[in-house]
Amino acid sequence: MMFETVLHFTPVAMGRPRVTVRGRQAHAYLPKKTKAYLDTCTAVLRSQWKEEPYAGPVAVYLIFVHPRPLRLLRKRDPAGRIFKASKPDLDNLTKMANDIIVRAGVIVDDNQIVLIEARDFYGDRGEKGKTEIEVVSCSWDSQRVVSCGNEL
Repeated sequence: MMFETVLHFTPVAMGRPRVTVRGRQAHAYLPKKTKAYLDTCTAVLRSQWKEEPYAGPVAVYLIFVHPRPLRLLRKRDPAGRIFKASKPDLDNLTKMANDIIVRAGVIVDDNQIVLIEARDFYGDRGEKGKTEIEVVSCSWDSQRVVSCGNEL
């Protein structure tokens, strides 16, 4: 199994759930920006994935591209993509992508993910924000070595 797609939205990190108490009931909810991004991307991915959820082990390869800020648009700034080492952090971006993949029905549960490779960039000049996703099935050989479609 191999599935590749690009979500043409600026990446949003998974926000922390908020909790309110009404009467004696506690209610947890996601921040509006997180929920809107999650719902939109899930709908897009679901429209592209027409099969049953994959149930075996998978590797997930993620590339997050953010629009380049004005401070990096000077002539002396390098062309092409630049690594982004600032907020939102890669861990929370990865959590969001994993939740989208599960909610869209590509895989059954995120505990199936045995390998994650993720990169976070500012895009080239004029490049818009997006998330590139690749999900590949993995298997064990007789030597107990994991074999995935896009080896490191």
